[in-house]
Amino acid sequence: MEVSRARLRALVERIRGRRTLVIGDVMLDEYIFGTVSRISPEAPVPVVDVDFNQHTYAPGGATNVAHNLRALGAEVAILGVVGDDPQGATLRRHLEKLGVETAGLLVDPDRPTTLKTRIIAHTQQVVRVDRESRQPLSARMEDRLRDFLETAVAQGAEAVLISDYDKGVARGELPQAAVRLCRPRGIPVTANPKPPNLLRLRGATAVTLNHLEAEAAAGRRLQDEGALREAGQVMRSELELDALLVTRGSRGMMLFSNDGHCRAIPAVPVEVYDVVGAGDTAFATLSLALVAGAGFEEAATLANLAGAAVVRKVGTAVVTPDELLAMIEECASGVGE
Repeated sequence: MEVSRARLRALVERIRGRRTLVIGDVMLDEYIFGTVSRISPEAPVPVVDVDFNQHTYAPGGATNVAHNLRALGAEVAILGVVGDDPQGATLRRHLEKLGVETAGLLVDPDRPTTLKTRIIAHTQQVVRVDRESRQPLSARMEDRLRDFLETAVAQGAEAVLISDYDKGVARGELPQAAVRLCRPRGIPVTANPKPPNLLRLRGATAVTLNHLEAEAAAGRRLQDEGALREAGQVMRSELELDALLVTRGSRGMMLFSNDGHCRAIPAVPVEVYDVVGAGDTAFATLSLALVAGAGFEEAATLANLAGAAVVRKVGTAVVTPDELLAMIEECASGVGE
């Protein structure tokens, strides 16, 4: 099947205003900038002199997926857990500024807001410090999240995206609750899970994994395309997915669909500046394209182009509809008019 540029352009226009719900592990990314001019006398490590005028925060984890959805023009509600701490309040403010609905961002006083602090000197990351809990959610908190899920679906959510970083939200029954609730209603449930939680996504519409995650899920190295094709077909079938998309960086993507077909989607030839967050961009774009009526191959093609657009940027970034339209015109290799 050849996906036309005209069809991709139409899909980009149709994703605007779609109502989405993101469920997952929300995080706050902190960036501390400074300079290094000496080594510590206490240990063989650099001493970073912090520039307090360059201290920034950004939504991370599942909230980066929400940010990508908003940048593409979708309406977004977030469902997740923060701590009763300043980091949780900061994350909520950032999301509200982006226009994300945060009523489902619940406060759990027994766990911290996940905070990833990156200390950067001379454009190089010196160290990253993670403050987080990986414990499953309490039964009470999971029940509250399920209530919000049911309300969001009843109020017209058109897609449910599960963004799993193995911090607790996807370790319980919530993923299966989403599948059972949404699939009979024709609402796509998409996910980018970590391998330990993959079985909880049985019956989802589409799942995305990167190559290393696919190897972990398969329990073996997938060193050539033949091994990946075999493993991908097995995983998709055993998990009863409509589609499985494996992202492979410079080698593009591999799409497995429930019609038994497997298609290699080549990488878009662009100059890469930063791959951080590209998976979230591709996942968000794939999900919105499905809501807009795309077939799996069309959705994967659009996700591939969005990923190519975002790796041209430095740092965790997002892609706008205009940037995606420009990428379609510029880099849709093998795509006809």
